[in-house]
Amino acid sequence: MIIFSANEKREPDFTLAENTFVTGLFVDPNDHWGVNRAVADLKKDLQAVTGQEPPITTAVEASFSKETVLIGTIGKSPLIDGLIAEGRLNVSAIQGKWESFTIQVLKHPLPGVDNGLFIIGSDQRGTIYGIYELCRRIGVSPWSWWADVPVKKSRALYVRAGTYTQGEPSVKYRGLFLNDEAPSLTTWVQQKFGGFNHHFYEKVFQLLLRLKA
Repeated sequence: MIIFSANEKREPDFTLAENTFVTGLFVDPNDHWGVNRAVADLKKDLQAVTGQEPPITTAVEASFSKETVLIGTIGKSPLIDGLIAEGRLNVSAIQGKWESFTIQVLKHPLPGVDNGLFIIGSDQRGTIYGIYELCRRIGVSPWSWWADVPVKKSRALYVRAGTYTQGEPSVKYRGLFLNDEAPSLTTWVQQKFGGFNHHFYEKVFQLLLRLKA
């Protein structure tokens, strides 16, 4: 998946942002809760990069922007499943696989949508990894909070037309292991979060998912 901000846009390419325009986001509200949660992070990240706040749409009958990011898990999004059944989207590389995703640009996928950028996962984590992959590609590091990595600002972002697929991980279960838990981490957590509570672990688990752990 190639994301660029220079004046290299070709007609089939997808516009994420351009001047005052920013793409809309679609996700089915009945998709996995974690997927909907990650879409909210994508919204925040796009706003952090472009300065524009993208709208989130959850109803198929709603008005979409001319260029829309459509996100869903196979078997959990009727809109995505319908386009797969019609042969408009090819998910053969990820269907039935573990934690896999595909990102595809498709012209005229729906009435009123000139260009669609699809993020499709084989399962919940596959979709979440696809969402956070886009976040990373537009300039938001997985370490933006934990290590204060600056967000790369851009007023124009495009995705090269085509298909990008990530298959099953070679290591099925991955993790992140924190060193120096006491006194450094323990003291810091007490000061910043009031203890090892859900506010702290929200940051931990988001980092894990952004790193595809």
